[in-house]
Amino acid sequence: MENTNEKTKLQEAGAFWIKKSKAGNSFLTGTVKSQSGEINKVIVFKNQYKTEGSNQPDYRVYFDTSVAPNSETTNAAPAVTSMPAAPVKNTTATTATAVKPAVAPETEDIPF
Repeated sequence: MENTNEKTKLQEAGAFWIKKSKAGNSFLTGTVKSQSGEINKVIVFKNQYKTEGSNQPDYRVYFDTSVAPNSETTNAAPAVTSMPAAPVKNTTATTATAVKPAVAPETEDIPF
C-alpha cells in the first residue's frame, strides 16, 4: 500500500474486494492503512436506510472487530452472514444507538 499517484498526489490508503453474503447481498471487504502504518480490516455495506433526497451516506464502513489491527495483513475476507445494525437517531442524547434487524433486508448490488 505504498503506492502514490504523482499526478494527483494521492496516496493509496487501502483496497477492497466485492463479496456476496450467504443471503446474496453484495458488500466490500478490505483493509485501510492509517498514516501511522496501522492496518485495519473493514467491511462496507450499502446504506439500506437512506431515504431519497436526504443527505445520508450511500455506504457505511465498519471496522471488522473480529481481528486485531496490525501492520501486516492478508486478503482473507471475514465471514458475513447478515447486514449490520442500522444507526437509530437518539432524541434524548447526542449519540446514536444501533438496533439490529431480525432479518437482513435485500439490497441492491454495489454499482461498481
